[in-house]
Amino acid sequence: MKRVCVIGGSVIDLFLYPHQHMNLKDSNPGYMKRSLGGVGRNIAENLSRLGVQTTLVTPLGQDHHRKMIENQAYEIGLKLCPIEIKETPLYVSIIDEKGEDLIGVALMDEIASMSIESIMVYQQDLEQADMIVIDTNLSEDVLTTLLELYGHKSYVDAISGQKAIRLKHTLSYIHTLKMNHIEATMIAGFGDDSPKGLDLLGQYFMEQGTKEIFITMGEKGVYYANKVMAQFRSSIKVDVINSTGAGDAFFAGVIFAKIHGFDALSFGIANACINLTDAHAVCDTLSKEKIIQFVKELNL
Repeated sequence: MKRVCVIGGSVIDLFLYPHQHMNLKDSNPGYMKRSLGGVGRNIAENLSRLGVQTTLVTPLGQDHHRKMIENQAYEIGLKLCPIEIKETPLYVSIIDEKGEDLIGVALMDEIASMSIESIMVYQQDLEQADMIVIDTNLSEDVLTTLLELYGHKSYVDAISGQKAIRLKHTLSYIHTLKMNHIEATMIAGFGDDSPKGLDLLGQYFMEQGTKEIFITMGEKGVYYANKVMAQFRSSIKVDVINSTGAGDAFFAGVIFAKIHGFDALSFGIANACINLTDAHAVCDTLSKEKIIQFVKELNL
């Protein structure tokens, strides 16, 4: 079985929901839900629930949140390789009445403080992995070093526009890069979401040396490009409960498909849809059987 090593953040997600219509610049009665999050951790959890042998190299604080992450990892068979920090990072997300992310604040500075030396303590896990998933919460220097070493088997999640820019000078090392449209245009410095605009973006990343890209565009769909072809796939309409983590689920679905020789776009979209209809950052009923059945039912 192929092994995946994920290097990225583990976060406690706090989701704030209004009881009724959200009024900006006003106090909105509502309620809170708490779950485990972080792009790297979300992808690792998705993969583990899908039956993929997964290791997560991640910073964990000296606090009660650490135990939550450790306990769940044990339950789902996810191997944790912790890097010691003071406090486990937090992500606070305000969700509107439609279930969409209105705004989020990420308290993740300590993730970026990870050194390459602290990560290379787990060099054996990196060497043995068939795929290495990296999120851009890491510092630019650490990202550059990791991609110089392991770019040939790298699957990189750009995370956000501001953090995606850290990848601009390392595109030639990256095997697979997943971005949303904002992140793609921030890296490239141009672009729109018209068919021609997407093809120009695809051409740009191929010219920079990236082997393949996925550009997600929410309810519009997903654009894919590699050295020899490009295609756009429309999304599937679902009743959204929580959009946080959908991009992570998409990328995990892509990686799962790559491992098993399935269509990457189909399984990426399927896993994102499963995630969108669940209240957590990762669907806790996700399984290999569930995603395969979902793809069959929707004829993806």
